Amino acid sequence: MFPFRNITKLIRQEEYIDRPEFTRRVVWLMLLRLLVMTLLLAATIFFQFRGAGTLFIDPAIPLYILIGTTFLLSLIYAFALPLIPDLWLFSFFQVMVDVLYATVLIHFTGGASSVFTLLYIFPIITSGILHLRRGAFVTAATACILFGLLITLQFYHIIPPSNWPWISTWSKNTPGYLLWIFVVHLTFFFLVAFLSSALAEQLQRTIASLDLKEIDYQKLSELHTNIVRSISSGMITTDDLDKITFVNSAGAALVETPSSELVGMSLRNVFPMIRDFVDSSSVRRETFFTVKEVNAVKKHFEVTVSDLKGVDSLPRGRLVLFQDVTEFRRMEERVRLSEKQAAFVRIAAGMAHEIRNPLAALRGATELLSNNRSVAANERKLLEIVLRESDRLNRLLGDFLLTVRAQQLGKTRVMLSTVMEEILDLFSREPKIQGGVSLETLINKGVEVEGDPVRLKQAIWNVLGNALDAVHEFGTIQVVLESSPETGCATLIVKDDGCGIPLEIRDQVFEPFTTTKERGSGLGLSLALSVVESHDGLIDCESTPSGGTKFSIRLPLALDMPVREGEEENA
Repeated sequence: MFPFRNITKLIRQEEYIDRPEFTRRVVWLMLLRLLVMTLLLAATIFFQFRGAGTLFIDPAIPLYILIGTTFLLSLIYAFALPLIPDLWLFSFFQVMVDVLYATVLIHFTGGASSVFTLLYIFPIITSGILHLRRGAFVTAATACILFGLLITLQFYHIIPPSNWPWISTWSKNTPGYLLWIFVVHLTFFFLVAFLSSALAEQLQRTIASLDLKEIDYQKLSELHTNIVRSISSGMITTDDLDKITFVNSAGAALVETPSSELVGMSLRNVFPMIRDFVDSSSVRRETFFTVKEVNAVKKHFEVTVSDLKGVDSLPRGRLVLFQDVTEFRRMEERVRLSEKQAAFVRIAAGMAHEIRNPLAALRGATELLSNNRSVAANERKLLEIVLRESDRLNRLLGDFLLTVRAQQLGKTRVMLSTVMEEILDLFSREPKIQGGVSLETLINKGVEVEGDPVRLKQAIWNVLGNALDAVHEFGTIQVVLESSPETGCATLIVKDDGCGIPLEIRDQVFEPFTTTKERGSGLGLSLALSVVESHDGLIDCESTPSGGTKFSIRLPLALDMPVREGEEENA
């Protein structure tokens, strides 16, 4: 076995086939061998019974032994296959045994005149498939050597010729005829070896190329999947009937609906406004903005619709890309509101100077008239109305001036926790709180911001007053103050379970003169917005149709800096 292994090292080519595929081919080799032997056994039985009328008689008995030995070897091969570490060597050994068995079979069936000389083709082809060109040529050379040795030994009667009755005998063969037979077989064997190995190597290269293409395809598919999974925008594809066929995870999250529910749904059910853009059979790239309520929360989406084209460049459906621009729209609204606030400040300053002085004179004159005893009772009531409305107008102008001054703050370090405790102490004494409204508070200690404590108190009081006006007799107001060093912000949350803000004015709650109160000025929340923004903060409002409103005020935490004398007392 040792010399055989060394010889195989010389003829072994680089293996292109992995072990599972090579094992599968060896199994096919074994099955094909059994098929050939079965057909040979059937032919032997047929000719023997036809010629002699019986089965177990010369010259068929040696063939029975040979075929039976082949079946036994195949059984041994099958049991040994899982245990063999070197399948190449194992399969090459089987091929060599097949060549030897073919030679023995040819000897018993007439030698050079045997019709079974073509059996050499079977091991040559299988060697070409399994062992490529070198293995096929070595197998062909081995077959030629054994075949030449057989006909030489039989020609010189060194081994006795067989008495196979249906094949011509050796006495009719001449040396020239035998040489011609040998050359023909040699040429044919090597031609088969060349063709089979060439086809096998081409097949191997094709398989290797396909494997590489499959790997590239898998990488491309994985890249495509990762890209679709990683993008933050939503992606939807549809068929030509606008039925959703795919939605990425980001898209399902944006509309807060599982992908399994979206697939198969009409695109118009997801974005109703889309019908204005996809009613035609083909659409260009169109972008529009739409508003959609997701779990009772109004969201703004930017939606881009284009044709989904096939390999023939014809539309096969729609490609819809969308993203949540609610925060962007909110920022736009902030900018618009800030511009309006700036114009409002200029108007407030002018009104304060132009109205307050004449108003003071009018009030003084009215007060003098009301103190005159000669004024009739009904006239005195009218003068009291003038005085009351003058005071109301004066308070309104005071709010205007407070808003103007909020733009020019002298910021100090403010202990917001202490400020909130002072505000809540006063707020808890409100008649409505005393009468049954529940006030729940959670104030974190040590929350510091930079700002004007007077202005902050006014802004927070306005927000609390808005919540108090909204709740019912036995409602609940929740006040939470917390800080986050990670974001560098302090957050104040004021939440009530009141009637909520009507949808039609929900986007205008911070605009001046926006109010639902019968005698409200509509300046409280506008003032709060002005104060918070002057402190580089943000104020948000969330309100649900079922009732309840939440205001969130975010202010930057104070930087680490020395506290000037008196600032802690002011806070």
